[in-house]
Amino acid sequence: MRTNLFKTVRFKISIYIIILLLVTVSTVTLLIFQTMNSHILGEIIKKAESLSRSTAALAPYSILAGDLLGTDNIVAKVKEANSDVEYVAVTDKKMRILAHTDITKRGEIFALSEREAIKDNTDGTRFYEAKKTSDDLFEILTPIFVNKNKKQIGSVIIGLNKSALLNAQSEARKRIVAGFGIVMFLGIGCIIVLSSFVTRPIKELSMGVDAFKEGRRSKLRVYSHDELGRLTTSFNHMTELISKQQTKLSIYAKELEEAYVSTVQVLSAAIDARDPYTLGHSARVAKLSVKIGAAMGLPRRELEDLEIASLFHDVGKLKTPDFVLLKDGPLDPLEHQEIASHTEHGAAILSRAPSLQKYIPAVRHHHEWYNGDGYPDRLQRDDIPLHAAIIAVADSFDAMTSARPYKKAFSHEDALDELVRCSTKQFNPRVVEAFLTVVESPQPILVEQFSSSD
Repeated sequence: MRTNLFKTVRFKISIYIIILLLVTVSTVTLLIFQTMNSHILGEIIKKAESLSRSTAALAPYSILAGDLLGTDNIVAKVKEANSDVEYVAVTDKKMRILAHTDITKRGEIFALSEREAIKDNTDGTRFYEAKKTSDDLFEILTPIFVNKNKKQIGSVIIGLNKSALLNAQSEARKRIVAGFGIVMFLGIGCIIVLSSFVTRPIKELSMGVDAFKEGRRSKLRVYSHDELGRLTTSFNHMTELISKQQTKLSIYAKELEEAYVSTVQVLSAAIDARDPYTLGHSARVAKLSVKIGAAMGLPRRELEDLEIASLFHDVGKLKTPDFVLLKDGPLDPLEHQEIASHTEHGAAILSRAPSLQKYIPAVRHHHEWYNGDGYPDRLQRDDIPLHAAIIAVADSFDAMTSARPYKKAFSHEDALDELVRCSTKQFNPRVVEAFLTVVESPQPILVEQFSSSD
């Protein structure tokens, strides 16, 4: 098993070796170019030195004899025998041209000031490269000596064009580039083929993770039996296990939510049951609040929170004494203050349970007024939480249309008129407008909705 694992890893590491090979080939190619240029230039220098020294060996006799015609014949034959020779010149010791393949230059002073020496030999031979781009040539100067004392009587200067160097470089470059291209092509092909073996299971895993995040689950294909293959298999097992756990948790969460809602409904009913005249009040307010919220375009999850908050809106009355809550007549200032405290008591009760804290704003502020005259914090306009503003309208409508020992119930029309009259003063006008769209449905349906919860 370890042997097979080693072979598999070694196989996939070959991708990195191919990349390293490509880098190596590129580096070697550059070195070959440099070596090639140096070698070709060296061959040209050798050829030029050979020609120059041969000419320098023949020229002394013609110079000493004053045979300029013989000197001209020497330089002419050297140029004729070598196609890459641009010119051949023979000068005296003071660089005055004695013979030149271009006869018009005879008698001129040969200047080397525009040249740059590339190589110097011990015998005085110098190899130059023209600095000017228009002079696309090399030049070699060899001193002319006589007798054993090596007395210099002149110089031989040969100019070679760079065509030989350039042609050789071009031909070699073509071959090297062609070879490099073949290696690159084969290398890229290997990379494409080999990378598919590695990237295919990784891509499969990535798609599986994305699908799992979106709530979809599909069994991934296992393409190999190496580390990636085992990882894919483990991922399939993990997603299957998590899906089973999610299913169980969803069932538990649904049961818990149903139990929670039932508890809230029982608690709200217990609150209303303290006063026989408010029995069913919280349930009616909750239903009407949800209808108003739906008319205002609230999403489903927010409507569910609004319903729970509505059921809890009077939870603070659990702390209100019976002699105040059940009083038949109008409340005195202290009693009214005690009743008004139920919003703060309700917020305090909900604050003890982290899961209920999101309902605190609606419970605490459902008696705030749009103009800022409400309680407990005298909030106004859009500072009042929207859920609290909705509950305020539903709560007031149900209170007005419900009979009390000290007052008669408002008619449906009178309650609507009162809400409209108090719009922008006590109630949020947008909420009142949404409420009016709710009650535009036939009145029997509205009555049936309220009566069915009693």
